[in-house]
Amino acid sequence: MPDTMDAGLKTRLAAEKPPETPLGAGHEVTLTRTFKAPAALVFDCFTDPEKLAKWWGPLGCENVVHTLDVRPGGEISLHMAGPGYSHTMGGEFVEIDRPTRLVFRSKAFEAPDGGWGIVNLNTLTFAERDGWTTVVLHTLVERAAGELVLGALSGMKTGWGQSLERLGDLVGGGGKTDVETADRTVVVTRAFDAPMALVWRALTEPQAFVRWFNGGTLTIEAMDVRPGGAWSLRQAGPDGGHRFWGEFVSLEPPTRMVMTQGFDAYPPVEVVHELSEAWGRTVLTRTMTFPDNAYRDGMLGSGFTPGITASYDALAAWLAAAGA
Repeated sequence: MPDTMDAGLKTRLAAEKPPETPLGAGHEVTLTRTFKAPAALVFDCFTDPEKLAKWWGPLGCENVVHTLDVRPGGEISLHMAGPGYSHTMGGEFVEIDRPTRLVFRSKAFEAPDGGWGIVNLNTLTFAERDGWTTVVLHTLVERAAGELVLGALSGMKTGWGQSLERLGDLVGGGGKTDVETADRTVVVTRAFDAPMALVWRALTEPQAFVRWFNGGTLTIEAMDVRPGGAWSLRQAGPDGGHRFWGEFVSLEPPTRMVMTQGFDAYPPVEVVHELSEAWGRTVLTRTMTFPDNAYRDGMLGSGFTPGITASYDALAAWLAAAGA
């Protein structure tokens, strides 16, 4: 395979990540999830008490909704219970523009004097396209009182992520994969119910990799899994099909792999896979770095989110079968 990578792409092993805001007041979390459902249905899952009770909270959470007064200034009150916790959540609606925008405050850790340990301002936008709805959630911590709430804040992004996973199951698909964009980069994150070593196998064993990459519809042309080794997969089609190809740059089992990825005649981009553990699950973070934003935007506009959703759904299925 011809070497079309420049020296900078070969030697740059990781994309820069923006610094996270410190825990406490002012801390921010942003998640972007896409659901295979109309915007009105996804929106109503935040404002209908029966629907909200079915998905709110992390995996294993059960809810009893006491009050959901859907109007600006209207009260929110529900009880959440799960492994190791049982507490009331309060709040109020701030803005309601069905089905495109919703703003509400959520309050947790109620004190005897009626105050709250954590107060968050949550802003959600809903954008529907081709039968899919993309939800962007931005949470700003307005109040964080005492050292005891820091643990809750550190797990806020994971907790919200698991809530949105459950929302995806409720509306019929999606919600499990987070897709964030920044200058020349796309960062894709998903948690899998499998040990890290098994996810690493899925990334590096040729017969496993081909079963899930691009939804598991490819055949192997080359798969030399070592630094400097080439890989190439082909998707059959009436026009001759398409080819995904690249080179493995570095492997640090079982936590990090750097590779490049090209598509047909398009030049390769850098792809960094990083594995970590959170809440008993393996989190796979995939950072793609492009030569320019036009290249990035062209890929995003070509059905990237449904495609990566299909790939990771196939990966989850392979992991479940391999771990059974």
